[in-house]
Amino acid sequence: MPLPAAGVCAVLAFFTSALGWVAGDLAQPAAFSPANDDISDLGSVTAASPWLYNQIGANLTGLLVMAAALGLWRALSPDALGRTGAGALFVAGLGSLLDGFFRLDCRGIDAGCVNDSWHADAHRWESRFTVAATLLAPLVLAFAFRRIPEWRRAWLPTLLAIPALFVGNIVFSILGDGAATRAGTLIWFAWLAYVGARLLRSAEGGRVRTEV
Repeated sequence: MPLPAAGVCAVLAFFTSALGWVAGDLAQPAAFSPANDDISDLGSVTAASPWLYNQIGANLTGLLVMAAALGLWRALSPDALGRTGAGALFVAGLGSLLDGFFRLDCRGIDAGCVNDSWHADAHRWESRFTVAATLLAPLVLAFAFRRIPEWRRAWLPTLLAIPALFVGNIVFSILGDGAATRAGTLIWFAWLAYVGARLLRSAEGGRVRTEV
């Protein structure tokens, strides 16, 4: 994965993720509340225009995150900690990709909603692994960045991404669980876009050194 392409993918993931759930929220009926209802409801079988979340917010975003992870793997090699962090990021992207396939049966606003199908169960299990990888990736990468001179300036912003995510969750939980999840998601993808910008800078620096 060329580093410039990986950097662009990381930046684009911020926009596709936000577009998926913002457009998905707007497509739902008035009874649906972005502040209270879960993002996953947007891709459920009963959701209005579920493709907005499933194909843009989950499938496409997941592919972009996976591409960014491959570029980061290359940029941080042969550092073992860097590869571990890139691997965790790849798993987070894979989880997002699968999220668009393993759909819930219904939304929280649907009468008698149960979510007891095999794909709803798969969604819940996939979400557990995705959340774990999402939290692990910045933490591991922060300490990897710290010991690589070219990436050292990125280690503190990366380390602060996790507490920033939790602060966003707590602050926006005043509005509701849905708002808290959306705020945390936005913060995480903003961090990923920052890493993408660093990848682009790293690629440019490498090109300049090669020319010299």
